[in-house]
Amino acid sequence: MFIRNRNVLNTKWLVQYINALQEKRPDYDISVVCDTYKKVGNELSFNPKIKLINLDGQTNNSLTNLYHRIRCKTTPGWFRHKKLIEKEKPDVIICYFPTDLFNITMFQKHKIPIIMMLHSVPDIILGKYKNSPVSDDFGYKNKEFSPLRWLHHKSFKQISVWQVLLSSFKSMIDKEFNPQKVVAIPNMVQQLSPQDYADLTVEKKKIIYIGRIEPNIKRQHILVEAFGKIAQDFPGWTIEFWGLQKYPQYEEKLLKIAAQYHIKDRVFIRGYTTDILSVYKNADIQAFPSKCEGFGLGIADGQAAGLPTIGFADAPAVNELIINNRNGFLVSDIDDFATKLTELMRNQDLRIKFGHNAIEDVKTFAPDNVIAKWTSLIDETVKENRYA
Repeated sequence: MFIRNRNVLNTKWLVQYINALQEKRPDYDISVVCDTYKKVGNELSFNPKIKLINLDGQTNNSLTNLYHRIRCKTTPGWFRHKKLIEKEKPDVIICYFPTDLFNITMFQKHKIPIIMMLHSVPDIILGKYKNSPVSDDFGYKNKEFSPLRWLHHKSFKQISVWQVLLSSFKSMIDKEFNPQKVVAIPNMVQQLSPQDYADLTVEKKKIIYIGRIEPNIKRQHILVEAFGKIAQDFPGWTIEFWGLQKYPQYEEKLLKIAAQYHIKDRVFIRGYTTDILSVYKNADIQAFPSKCEGFGLGIADGQAAGLPTIGFADAPAVNELIINNRNGFLVSDIDDFATKLTELMRNQDLRIKFGHNAIEDVKTFAPDNVIAKWTSLIDETVKENRYA
């Protein structure tokens, strides 16, 4: 049983992952549980064998809909999940967010094993629940109210296995959460056919960034400034930002920086697209000035398409996907960023070499490899619980 509160069908990798799990193991009876009146999502769909359960979903009855709408907004979800768990009796529960963990543990006494997914740097997800001082390295400064934090810690102690995306994250789960077992399983990266690779023999003069437009973690302004320092030497080259837009003032800042360097007509904020493959195929370089990534699926997908990448050497996840001088460059500061951009923009052969290496490097994240790790973890977790 997978638990994710909302937006289940709008999370592409999650739908692909659960569908791949079902395809690999048709003997699994998989259910996906959410608790939302409106935000289930509608972009994707599950394998027909997978059961999607929305505890507060819309129905054909207007009175029931009114009740669900009020209940979803005003009452905690744990009692609805409690009833469902008693009914379904799953062998294992996999939670997406800490909120999902709380919904299936608070005021409940079941002994079903729980796998807790962490889809980012652990401190970003767990920072506000910590009793110890919270670092603001990743922009997390607000702690939970102390009594609530104590209650949530009881839920964390019920976790059987913590799943992180990279091996370097395993040691980042604070001891106060009592992590008994931590396993690193990366995200799946869809492998492409050669006809879908970016053709780097044809220069498009385009640098791209894929990810939400955001100032503190994603830091697109660094890319604009680095490009601005060298843009006069590379007429015709442009930058495109693709991703969710939630910070209009930050977008204005990006364009203001571009104007200061006289490149406002060469910096484009494109927004969200469902045809991301076309974006990769029509680019020469991807540049990621992020402070950190949870895994870096935007980077990895671009690498699968054969793009060379630039990112910071001190950025978690970024500095594991990018192998310096093999599939891209890892840099130390904004001036180094500009220098390495210059090197790639001038050297088409180097771009082709890095792109070829990138395709090979991300094969380790192929769906079959990742799903094999997940089935092993699920089977092992269920077996350990049965013989506990």
